[in-house]
Amino acid sequence: MFRIAPHAFLFPLLAVSLTLLISGCGKVEGPPRYRVSGHVTFRGEPVPAGSIIFTPDTQKGNAGPQGTARIINGNYDTTDAGRGTVGGPHQVHVIATDSNLSADAELVGPLAEHTFDIDFPQDATIQNLEIPKSGR
Repeated sequence: MFRIAPHAFLFPLLAVSLTLLISGCGKVEGPPRYRVSGHVTFRGEPVPAGSIIFTPDTQKGNAGPQGTARIINGNYDTTDAGRGTVGGPHQVHVIATDSNLSADAELVGPLAEHTFDIDFPQDATIQNLEIPKSGR
């Protein structure tokens, strides 16, 4: 008579469990994030390059991870090598540069930078940003 050893099922069960654990069962960690996109201008002209950091404003009761976006030819989108926002009040720090090469930007310094206070919806949104002429 053919008998299956009790531990014969142990290895496949462990392999499946380990695979699910590593893959996280397809779940995304943390709170939902929402897409933010738009245009960035300075002195009426599109900003050539730069970066944006979206920080939840804890003083206004918001919490969660930061979002990021790159500025390319005056446009930004958190889905293009960035991370969306959690919605709610944020401090949005924009650093505008003349070049999208980080080595150039480090040598020359920023063209302008500014921090905006923006209350984002908990949904995808378009937010155009005009850096004030003072640029700081």
